[in-house]
Amino acid sequence: MTSNLKYWYLHEHKLFRNLSFSEIDALCILKRFKKSNKNEIIDLPYSEKERIYFLKHGSIKLIKINDDGEELLIDILQKGDLFGDLNLEKNTDNNDFFKVVSDEAIICTFFRENLEEVMQKKPDFALNYIEFIGFNFKKIQNSYKNILFKDTKTRLLLLLNIIIEKEYPKNSAFVLPNYLTQKDFAQLICTTRQTIISLFKELEKDGILQYSQKEIIIQDIKKIKKFAENVK
Repeated sequence: MTSNLKYWYLHEHKLFRNLSFSEIDALCILKRFKKSNKNEIIDLPYSEKERIYFLKHGSIKLIKINDDGEELLIDILQKGDLFGDLNLEKNTDNNDFFKVVSDEAIICTFFRENLEEVMQKKPDFALNYIEFIGFNFKKIQNSYKNILFKDTKTRLLLLLNIIIEKEYPKNSAFVLPNYLTQKDFAQLICTTRQTIISLFKELEKDGILQYSQKEIIIQDIKKIKKFAENVK
C-alpha cells in the first residue's frame, strides 16, 4: 500500500482530515499499517512505548478468554474506532485478543508521544481529539447505564442503532452483514441467547428487521433511530 493511499485512508476520517500529509507522517502512522483478512487473529506486538490503534476499515471483535477457556465477546469495533494497547507489560498472560469479522480490516498504529507532539503544534486537532475521546467515553457510560436500567428489547435496539450509525447508511433501508452471532448479541447486552432469538422474532413481526445468519435487513432505519432518540 503506497503512502499516498494510506494518507487518503486517514484523511477521510474526521479526526485526521485537517492534518496535512507531513503532519500525519509525523505521527509515523504511514509506516505502521496492517491489513488482515476475515477470521484472522490480530497480533498487537509488545512495545515499550504506549501505542494507540486506529481501525480504519472493517470490523473486529475484542474477545476475552475466561478461566473456563470460553470466549467472551467484550466489544465490537468498527471503522473509525480508536483503542489502546492491551499489552503494556512484557511476559504477562493476556487473555484478550482481536479477531477480524469483516472481509478485511485495516489497522494503523502510532505512539502516544507522537500524538501529543502533533496536538501541541495543532490546537484544533487537539480539540477534535478531545471531542472524539469524550464522545466514546459517553458511549461507554450510556452502555453501562442501559444494561442497568433498560429492558432487553431497548438494549438490543440501541445496540443496533450504534452499529448502523457507524456504517453511515445513505438509504432508508440498510443491509448489515451479520458478523455477530446470537450469542455475541446476548453477551453485548447481558442477556441469554434464547432471549435474543425471541427478540429478533418479535422485531420481525413488528416489521423493523429481517434476521438471518448471513445478514440483518433493516427495513427502515428511521424507526430504530427515532426509538433511540426517544430513550431517556
